[in-house]
Amino acid sequence: MLTTVSPYFLATSLLVIVSPGPDAVLAVHLVLRSGRRAPAFAGAAGMVTAGAGHALLALTGVSVVMRGNPAVWTAMRWTGAAVLLVWGVRALAAACRPAGGQDGPAGPDGPGGPGGRFSLRRSYGLGLLSTGSNPKVGVFLLAYLPQFAGRHDPAQRTVALLAAVYLALAAAWLTVLIVSTDLLRTRGARRQERDAGRRGRWRQAAEGVLGVLFLGFAVRLAWAG
Repeated sequence: MLTTVSPYFLATSLLVIVSPGPDAVLAVHLVLRSGRRAPAFAGAAGMVTAGAGHALLALTGVSVVMRGNPAVWTAMRWTGAAVLLVWGVRALAAACRPAGGQDGPAGPDGPGGPGGRFSLRRSYGLGLLSTGSNPKVGVFLLAYLPQFAGRHDPAQRTVALLAAVYLALAAAWLTVLIVSTDLLRTRGARRQERDAGRRGRWRQAAEGVLGVLFLGFAVRLAWAG
């Protein structure tokens, strides 16, 4: 009988999940740039899907092989960092554009680009890319989850259960974050609907903060090793 889904596991998992990261920044970005929840939820679905893929790689030992191959590991880290770098530059570019140009949706290559649409498919792909391009997710799950497996529990099945619970908690947190962000955006829009210039400045500031966060995460992923 599995007894490993303990309050301690739930508490520590939540602490890890709510820590600021690229996925949370992307979810907020999708809400603010699209003005809707649906693209952000599609992005969150992509993040959870990629997380499940990382968990599968961890369970099958592929993450260990990747971590032990310096060339592969470095290539994956720099790929993930490049994705975040592009998103950060695009967000900062959006922040620097005149206030009247801030209502356009994200571009075809990622958040903040010109001329694209926030289709659910594209948003889902952005979520996949955000989580899937970070190889440290799989290594973290491989190191973290087995700690909560009981001595007499079937190891692989227990870790799979813990991974499912972890991903469910992540999905719940992303839901709370998306809904909260949208409520704040809606409230702010109502207060500022008579002042388009103020609304534009607020969006520029938000884009600037998100852009800096994306760049910071890119640097951390590239040079943390």
